[in-house]
Amino acid sequence: MFALLAAGAGTAAARTATPGDDGAASGNVAQAQLVADSSRSKVDRESKSARPGKPPRPTPSPTSSPTAGPTPTPTTSTSPPSTDVNVQIPIPGYTTGFRFGDILVDEARDRVYITGGKGTDGLIVTDLNGSVLRTLSGIAPGAAGMVLSPDGSKLYIAAGDQDWLRIVDLDTWELDGQFAGKTDGTMTCPKDLAFAAGQLWVSWGCESESTAGIGRVDLATGKFDVYGVEAIDERITSAMLLATSPAQPDMVIAGATGTSPALLVRFEATATGLVQRAISRTDGGSVKQLAITPDGTEVIVPSGAPYYHPVLRTSDLVEVHRYPTVAYPNAVAIRPDGLVVAGTNSSYDKDVWVFAPGGTTPVSTYDFGHLPNQETWAHNLVNGALAVAGNKIYAVTDQLAEPEMVTLRIRTLP
Repeated sequence: MFALLAAGAGTAAARTATPGDDGAASGNVAQAQLVADSSRSKVDRESKSARPGKPPRPTPSPTSSPTAGPTPTPTTSTSPPSTDVNVQIPIPGYTTGFRFGDILVDEARDRVYITGGKGTDGLIVTDLNGSVLRTLSGIAPGAAGMVLSPDGSKLYIAAGDQDWLRIVDLDTWELDGQFAGKTDGTMTCPKDLAFAAGQLWVSWGCESESTAGIGRVDLATGKFDVYGVEAIDERITSAMLLATSPAQPDMVIAGATGTSPALLVRFEATATGLVQRAISRTDGGSVKQLAITPDGTEVIVPSGAPYYHPVLRTSDLVEVHRYPTVAYPNAVAIRPDGLVVAGTNSSYDKDVWVFAPGGTTPVSTYDFGHLPNQETWAHNLVNGALAVAGNKIYAVTDQLAEPEMVTLRIRTLP
C-alpha cells in the first residue's frame, strides 16, 4: 500500500497547505516556490529552414531534491492572439531530446500546463495565447504526467523522480496535498495519471528497475494501492501511459513506454482494481502518446515505428485504420469533434499532420524550423508533447543547441 502523508498524522486525507506552513506536505518535502516568469518568455513568429540530421542524444543530468524558497506574488502578462506563436520556456534540469513530462490544456481556465519530466521539478503555466503566467518551482521532483480533478479545481502531478503525487489548488496555486510512496523506502517513479470509475489511477516504474505497475487511489478514503491491476502485473515491466474517455467512464487504455514492441492493454476499472479486457502489442516501438476518439471506440497509438499512426478498436485492440504520416510518429491529440492531430519527430519532413476523422489525406500540415535569427539545428517535436483545443494546436519542441529550454508552438487550424 502507498501511504498518504497528512498534517501531523497518518490519516488518509490529503493535506491542505496554508501560507507559511513549512510542513504543509511533510517535514521532508519543500514547499513549492512560486516565481513569475513572464519576462523570460519570448514570443516570435516562425521561420523555416532545411533540417540537418539528428546528432547523438545527450545523457540525463543528475536529479536533486527541491529546495524551499520564498513565494513572491506573481505578475501576469497577456499577449495578443497570433496566428503562429513560438514561446521559449526555460526548464532547469530538462535534458533536450531525452525526456519530457506532459502538456495539458485547461480550456475552462484559459491555461496550458507544462512539465519537463525527469531531472526537473517545476510546473509552467501559460495562457492559451502562450504568455507565461507563472512557474511553480520545486512543486514535483521529476514532474511528469498530469490530470485535472473531475471538478477542474485541482491539478494532480506525478513526481517521477520520487514516490509522490502532488496536488495543486488551481485557485490559490498552493500545494494542496500529496500521496506518498511505498513505506519500505523504495522508489516507484510515478509516470502518468488518469481518472476512471471515480478513482485515480497511477502508472509507475523506474527506468533502472524491471518492476512496474498501475496503482489505484481511492479519493474518498485516501487509500493508495500500488498494485491496482489484477492478473497481469508480471507483464508490466515499464511505466505505462494512460488514457480514458468520458464516453466509456470505466475504461482505461494503457501503453508501455520502455519496451519494443510495447504492451497495450484495455482495462475495465472496478471498485477493487483494473481488470484486463483486451491485450495486444505495438508493431514497432514503445508508446509515445495515446488519444481516444470522442465516442470511446478507437484509440490512436504512435510508437515511433511503423511510420504511420495506427488506429485500434478499444474493444479488442485490433487495428482498423491508419493515418499516413512519416518516420518516427511520436504524438497525437484528438479534438472533441474527432479531428485528428498527429505528430512526428521528423528532421526532414513535416512535424504535424491534421486529418478529418477516418481520413487518409491530411487537411493541413505544419513544420517547425528553427526560430527567427537562429542558425542552429531545427527543432523537433518532443515525444507526447501535442494537444489541441478549439482552433489551436499546442506543441512542444526542443533542439540540442538549447539545453534546458523548450519552445511552445501554437498554430491556428484552418
